Amino acid sequence: MGAEKFLTLMLILHIAGGTIALISGLVAMLTQKGSKRHRLAGKIYFGGMTAVFVGAVIVAVAHRNDFLLMVGFFSYYLTVRGYRTLYLKKIGQGQKPVALDWLIVTVSGIFISALLVYGIWIFVNGNGMGIPAIVFGLIGLVFLVLDIRNFFKAPPKMHWWFTHIGSMGGSYISAVTAFVVVNIQLPQYGWVLWVLPTAFGSVLIGRTIRKYKIQFASTK
Repeated sequence: MGAEKFLTLMLILHIAGGTIALISGLVAMLTQKGSKRHRLAGKIYFGGMTAVFVGAVIVAVAHRNDFLLMVGFFSYYLTVRGYRTLYLKKIGQGQKPVALDWLIVTVSGIFISALLVYGIWIFVNGNGMGIPAIVFGLIGLVFLVLDIRNFFKAPPKMHWWFTHIGSMGGSYISAVTAFVVVNIQLPQYGWVLWVLPTAFGSVLIGRTIRKYKIQFASTK
């Protein structure tokens, strides 16, 4: 198989994974949390986002697209974080992070830190795409700090529930963002399309988390 055919295959994998993720992610959000349908949709979503990540990384490396490469690691970190937290429900209560957890935060930390530095550098040099790079870099670093802190200090009760919602919600926002920037053109202000889904989505995620915090507090 030639290089061009391989890259075309990776692009198809990327697009197919994104389509699957958009559909299955919506199903997961609209079904009862913890139900069989929700769990199945979540597993399909994780598979779709994994395909998106693999395709994006290979295409980004082949085309030397540093921004796409770093954003790919950022969005997949959110996906893995949201999925992995379901296996870390008792972290701080006797359960300890394993090598995989440290590998996730280490590799993600390298690329997310690079994304932040890259964003600052191109923004200072007059490139508006530095704005989404800075925003994503800061979000990623906040999550990384929270993860590492939880490895050493017992997190609040039901931490995994809120981490799952926040991370999977953020991951889904990244999938929506990719769909938006590919299908909508905004000359000179393309960075706006990268930021808007995060702005709107973060509000919805925040409201959802607050709703469940109130609900859990009332059942104590």
